[in-house]
Amino acid sequence: MAELDAPGEYYIDHETGILYFIPPKEEVTSLDFSILETPFFILDGAENITIKGISFENSRGMGISMVNTKEVSIDACTFRNLGSLGITVGKGIEPFSEYRHEGTGTAKIGVVGSLLQHLYSNTTFNREGGSNNKIVNCTFSELGAGGVSLGGGNRLTLEAGNNIVENCLFFDINRIEKSYRPAVHLTGVGNKVLQCEIYDLPSMAILMHGNNHTIEYNNIHDVCLEVEDMGAIYYGRDPSERGTVVRYNYIANIPDEYNTSAVYHDDAASGLLVTDNIFYKAGKLNVLIGGGSDNIYKNNFFIESKVGIRTGNRLQTWAKWVLEDGGLFQKRMEAVHYKESPYVDQYPSLKTYFEKAEIPTGNLIADNVFINVEEVYIGKKEWLGYVDSNFVATNNLPDVNTKDEFTEHIVDKIPGLKNLRLKHIGLKKKKWDDN
Repeated sequence: MAELDAPGEYYIDHETGILYFIPPKEEVTSLDFSILETPFFILDGAENITIKGISFENSRGMGISMVNTKEVSIDACTFRNLGSLGITVGKGIEPFSEYRHEGTGTAKIGVVGSLLQHLYSNTTFNREGGSNNKIVNCTFSELGAGGVSLGGGNRLTLEAGNNIVENCLFFDINRIEKSYRPAVHLTGVGNKVLQCEIYDLPSMAILMHGNNHTIEYNNIHDVCLEVEDMGAIYYGRDPSERGTVVRYNYIANIPDEYNTSAVYHDDAASGLLVTDNIFYKAGKLNVLIGGGSDNIYKNNFFIESKVGIRTGNRLQTWAKWVLEDGGLFQKRMEAVHYKESPYVDQYPSLKTYFEKAEIPTGNLIADNVFINVEEVYIGKKEWLGYVDSNFVATNNLPDVNTKDEFTEHIVDKIPGLKNLRLKHIGLKKKKWDDN
């Protein structure tokens, strides 16, 4: 306590529970001091419940934990000034006692904990996120460690969870943990992020694990502001994670002084369909395909950037260890029984994956527009599947900062942009404003 010597500093006496602090120069009219570490609400096995219009604020933990829920709606709620994230749909993992990159832990309700490390070692972990749950019209801000951790679905059967985050606003959600705590962490199978606005994040906006997710009509801007080697939409190192669709998104204003991307397929990430998106000043490399296969890019607009798309053959060089017999990729593919139904039915190319995995195959870059892009692509043309239907040009475009400014000042200057229906991208009219 004797160390306190500047405004804003504080000390908590854990034996007495007393908080000592030096207030800022301006007058303090109220002070909130919370010791709550558990969620405000825990819904376990609940069905057909609506939680609407509640502000969840001033806690050391998270707002809501949901496990095995069905048809639950979190509507028009505010999550602010929490020590953790806003909502978790599905179980997390009891935190490991020491830092580890991977490991197997104990599933637990009401925490996120060491979920990422557990998923690295247990890629088919079923979080029991339930189905047909909706998080809509909510605001997430001033949080400690991310926005929503969204589970649901079964990776072994590819049964969809159909859990949805829609028309939600995320900003300033990484006060404590700066990386790998995204606005939305998609896990499981068949979950969706729709018409959200996500900005002011030090690292990624959406982190993906699993299969057959949908990311569409989102306005993602000013993310990856502090963390190196990062993408606004990011996944990697598991070739069985396929079938996700990224379409009708506006991804803009990602700093290019770091190695940043709008979409990052890390370490042979494969099987992503990316169509009808706008990448405007979206990182040093708008798209990085890190040795992956079967990625389709069609009818996207790449505008004002250093590099449009980059790929390489890292599985022949420094990352070839993942293909070793009995190694990481073999374990992950065998965990989902990749040669059997339903995987071989939905993703036929998986059956022969290891016969040609060392170099990227099955990628397609077609019918895209590149405007004022210094290098349209880096890497062999055949690795990308880059075809002549792509259009490359320069144009004297004004400098803009927001999606609205982009719509007003740039759309008319680039043929085809109007077809993307920019007015439908991002937040819809807030339903709670109707009253």
